Amino acid sequence: MWQNQPIREVAVSDDSSAVLALKNAWAGVVATSDEVRDLAPSVQALSDDTPLTDLDLERYHRATLAQAIAVMALRGLIEQLRHRREAAAAG
Repeated sequence: MWQNQPIREVAVSDDSSAVLALKNAWAGVVATSDEVRDLAPSVQALSDDTPLTDLDLERYHRATLAQAIAVMALRGLIEQLRHRREAAAAG
Protein backbone atom coordinates (compact mmCIF):
# COMPACT_ATOMS: atom_id res chain seq x y z
CA MET A 1 0.00 0.00 0.00
CA TRP A 2 1.44 3.41 -0.98
CA GLN A 3 0.62 4.90 2.42
CA ASN A 4 3.41 2.83 3.95
CA GLN A 5 6.03 4.33 1.64
CA PRO A 6 8.08 7.32 2.73
CA ILE A 7 6.72 10.61 1.37
CA ARG A 8 9.93 11.28 -0.55
CA GLU A 9 9.49 8.09 -2.63
CA VAL A 10 5.91 9.02 -3.47
CA ALA A 11 7.03 12.51 -4.54
CA VAL A 12 9.73 11.06 -6.79
CA SER A 13 7.14 8.78 -8.36
CA ASP A 14 4.79 11.75 -8.88
CA ASP A 15 7.62 13.75 -10.45
CA SER A 16 8.49 10.85 -12.73
CA SER A 17 4.89 10.58 -13.88
CA ALA A 18 4.78 14.33 -14.50
CA VAL A 19 7.97 14.20 -16.56
CA LEU A 20 6.63 11.25 -18.55
CA ALA A 21 3.39 13.14 -19.21
CA LEU A 22 5.38 16.18 -20.33
CA LYS A 23 7.51 14.09 -22.68
CA ASN A 24 4.45 12.40 -24.20
CA ALA A 25 2.55 15.66 -24.63
CA TRP A 26 5.62 17.26 -26.20
CA ALA A 27 5.98 14.33 -28.60
CA GLY A 28 2.34 14.81 -29.60
CA VAL A 29 2.97 18.45 -30.47
CA VAL A 30 6.07 17.55 -32.48
CA ALA A 31 4.23 14.78 -34.37
CA THR A 32 1.28 16.99 -35.26
CA SER A 33 3.60 19.85 -36.21
CA ASP A 34 5.43 17.46 -38.52
CA GLU A 35 2.13 16.62 -40.21
CA VAL A 36 1.39 20.32 -40.78
CA ARG A 37 4.96 20.84 -42.02
CA ASP A 38 4.59 17.91 -44.42
CA LEU A 39 1.58 19.63 -46.00
CA ALA A 40 3.38 22.96 -46.40
CA PRO A 41 5.04 22.30 -49.79
CA SER A 42 1.78 21.22 -51.41
CA VAL A 43 -0.07 24.22 -49.97
CA GLN A 44 2.66 26.62 -51.06
CA ALA A 45 2.66 25.07 -54.54
CA LEU A 46 -1.02 25.84 -55.06
CA SER A 47 -1.71 28.26 -57.86
CA ASP A 48 -3.44 31.42 -56.72
CA ASP A 49 -6.33 30.62 -59.04
CA THR A 50 -6.86 27.08 -57.71
CA PRO A 51 -10.61 26.53 -57.25
CA LEU A 52 -11.71 25.87 -53.68
CA THR A 53 -13.26 22.62 -54.86
CA ASP A 54 -9.74 21.32 -55.65
CA LEU A 55 -8.40 21.98 -52.16
CA ASP A 56 -8.15 19.17 -49.62
CA LEU A 57 -9.68 21.31 -46.90
CA GLU A 58 -10.68 18.29 -44.82
CA ARG A 59 -7.06 17.13 -44.65
CA TYR A 60 -5.84 20.64 -43.83
CA HIS A 61 -8.51 20.92 -41.16
CA ARG A 62 -7.63 17.55 -39.58
CA ALA A 63 -3.92 18.36 -39.49
CA THR A 64 -4.32 21.83 -38.03
CA LEU A 65 -6.99 20.77 -35.55
CA ALA A 66 -4.81 17.92 -34.29
CA GLN A 67 -1.92 20.34 -33.86
CA ALA A 68 -4.09 22.89 -32.05
CA ILE A 69 -5.44 20.27 -29.65
CA ALA A 70 -1.95 18.91 -28.97
CA VAL A 71 -0.57 22.39 -28.30
CA MET A 72 -3.43 23.27 -25.95
CA ALA A 73 -3.04 19.98 -24.09
CA LEU A 74 0.68 20.63 -23.65
CA ARG A 75 -0.01 24.18 -22.51
CA GLY A 76 -2.54 22.96 -19.95
CA LEU A 77 -0.14 20.33 -18.65
CA ILE A 78 2.65 22.87 -18.28
CA GLU A 79 0.29 25.17 -16.34
CA GLN A 80 -0.66 22.29 -14.03
CA LEU A 81 2.98 21.39 -13.47
CA ARG A 82 3.83 25.00 -12.68
CA HIS A 83 1.06 25.08 -10.07
CA ARG A 84 2.30 21.80 -8.59
CA ARG A 85 5.85 23.16 -8.45
CA GLU A 86 4.67 26.35 -6.74
CA ALA A 87 2.60 24.37 -4.23
CA ALA A 88 5.55 22.11 -3.46
CA ALA A 89 7.84 25.11 -2.99
CA ALA A 90 5.32 26.72 -0.64
CA GLY A 91 5.49 23.62 1.49
